[in-house]
Amino acid sequence: MADNKGDFLVGLLVGSALGAALALLYAPQSGEETRETIKKKSEELKDGATDVYGQVKDQTSTIASQLKDSTTTLAANVKDSASNVASKLSEAAGKVKDDVKEGVSNIRSTAASEADTLSQAAKDEANKVKSATQTAGFTEPVV
Repeated sequence: MADNKGDFLVGLLVGSALGAALALLYAPQSGEETRETIKKKSEELKDGATDVYGQVKDQTSTIASQLKDSTTTLAANVKDSASNVASKLSEAAGKVKDDVKEGVSNIRSTAASEADTLSQAAKDEANKVKSATQTAGFTEPVV
């Protein structure tokens, strides 16, 4: 939007200068008066252009400063957000790791318990078979 204002001001100044020059050329004055008037108008145009240049330069500096501040703020926000996300991911990964360790530990203890139970059941069955074979009169153990 500032660019449109600058373009408008430049166009206004150029148009004014051209209009003034044409008016002077067609005005009923002597050559020396016309030259003096053109000289004055050109100095006014130069001063106006210098003023516009100063305004545009100031606006550009202001916009550049605002852009730099905004960019710095945005970069800091992105960095903080990324740090927060990384922290949350790290926490979640740690929790998953702990859950997996606990699950493996539970599976191992359950498997050991089941193995002990099955081992005892097998021994009990072996003893029953042995007892049954001895009762039936078999003296040699069944393999």
